[in-house]
Amino acid sequence: MTRTFDASTWGAPLSAAGDDILAGEVSLREESLRRKVAFYLDADGLPVSQSSCEPSEWYSTLVTRMTSVVISHGRAVVSIDAALPLHSSILDVAFPGSGSTGSMLDITVVDLSRHRRTLHAAIPSHLVVTGTIAVALSPVVAARKTTAQSHRPAIG
Repeated sequence: MTRTFDASTWGAPLSAAGDDILAGEVSLREESLRRKVAFYLDADGLPVSQSSCEPSEWYSTLVTRMTSVVISHGRAVVSIDAALPLHSSILDVAFPGSGSTGSMLDITVVDLSRHRRTLHAAIPSHLVVTGTIAVALSPVVAARKTTAQSHRPAIG
């Protein structure tokens, strides 16, 4: 099965190459092994270390390592070795180097701060703890409070 990556979701041009995922010429699996720390992909697909980013900077793709994987009763809980931006949701996940897709499951991603985000996505049939995970992020904008306007008849 060939995986496609929508740039509007992932923010960077990605492509499948066998079991791996490429950002241009960069193998996400190899880059994750080389860096050993989480990194974002900028709009051109170039890696940017998460630890060097200001809190106000935003990137759509985070690549990091899994520290725990539990699959049970049609659900998966995947702990990662990175902190997700606080005001973000997860649009999609991919598992560079993990082989072909197994099935669709509810996947809960747990970050270093123990924050959880759940989505329904494809997960490979064989995951390796310490394997690589790529996470497509979307900013969540806080809802603004609105006040109801009362319509009272004019007295007069």
